[in-house]
Amino acid sequence: MENTSPQSPDPAAVQSPVQDLTQLRVAVIGAGNMGGPVVRAFLAAGVRPGKLAIVNSTPASSERAAEELGAIAASRAEALEGADVVVLGVKPYQILELAAEIREQLPAGALVISLAAGIALSQIEDALPAGLSVERAMPNTPISVGEGAVGLMRGSSVTDEQHALTRTLFSRAGVAVDITEEQVHAFIAAAGSLPGFVFSILEAMSDEAVRLGLKRDLADSLVQQTVRGAATMLMESGVHAAVAKNGVSSPGGTTVQGLSVLEREGVRPGVAAAMAAAARTSREMTGA
Repeated sequence: MENTSPQSPDPAAVQSPVQDLTQLRVAVIGAGNMGGPVVRAFLAAGVRPGKLAIVNSTPASSERAAEELGAIAASRAEALEGADVVVLGVKPYQILELAAEIREQLPAGALVISLAAGIALSQIEDALPAGLSVERAMPNTPISVGEGAVGLMRGSSVTDEQHALTRTLFSRAGVAVDITEEQVHAFIAAAGSLPGFVFSILEAMSDEAVRLGLKRDLADSLVQQTVRGAATMLMESGVHAAVAKNGVSSPGGTTVQGLSVLEREGVRPGVAAAMAAAARTSREMTGA
């Protein structure tokens, strides 16, 4: 199947809303660890709370998620009736079974967005009625605060208008880029799984700051603000990380001494190995 996504991601491609979302009806099946942040991003983009229906594994779970996220709870049949967009937020091993279960309930012309890693567009398309429009979206959890990243993969039947709609839905997520299904493995390493690695590094930094004498709340605040500030500096200045690093490394100073320890301890290869493991696992999930 031909994938019409561009070969090189364009971070600026999905920044501006292009469609009015106030009348859009959205069904999210599986508003959990990833579906929940997607709900928040859609609401921030302009979807009305009363038109975004959440369907979880039980009515009680649907109600809890809807109350927490600011949407409405519904049965699967209620959510799918008249839905313009259907988000599949269940676990990857559940996606194809779910697609088979809802194929007769999907409205004609609906756009289906899968959040599942490891399940190709062609597999989802085969499980749904012929010609139905399917997109894949690979978001990370920081989209819930508008500071995340989303990789978008366009299915074979998706129209330009539908792809523009997907872009608009994720317009408040942070940054969204068009990628190919081959690029998704690298995207997962560089964005999808990366927050987990960053959280681990932040934890280590905060713990060490406490060991050195700072109180826990102060240590957490200083580390988080400094990491946020460093990333913002790079994004706003366009300066390469290596150049910025050299700019704060005075000869014989505290920073250069610490950097030399990071190199000796193998932090750089450790990060690279973690990202490579994420990408490798993504490939294994698809059977590639």
